[in-house]
Amino acid sequence: MPHIIVNYSANLIDLDEVQLLERINSTLLDSKQFVEQDIKSRIFKDQSFLIGINLPLEAYIHLKLYLLSGRTAEQKKQLGEALLQALKIKKYLQSESDFKTQICVEVVDIPKENYFKSTV
Repeated sequence: MPHIIVNYSANLIDLDEVQLLERINSTLLDSKQFVEQDIKSRIFKDQSFLIGINLPLEAYIHLKLYLLSGRTAEQKKQLGEALLQALKIKKYLQSESDFKTQICVEVVDIPKENYFKSTV
């Protein structure tokens, strides 16, 4: 733990997925709350998406950070804000798009009693 799931709109055609995941993992390591081998990140391109109905073309990046319960509200806030800042530095985009990109981070608690893990 933690688990990170990133979804992004397919119109971000120049997004470097590996670079983005490395940036996220580095940000989490910098927080000193996790050890490297516990951070599991994955990313998905949403081929079909719609923002509004009659709005100008936009894009999005939505990051979900799943954590085991027990962290304080302040710790979760710091993690969410640090990840948002990391996403705002768009080095993972090879070129700037002509449209706005909505960037958001969602921090989700998983109750410890509902999480099961084994290494085989």
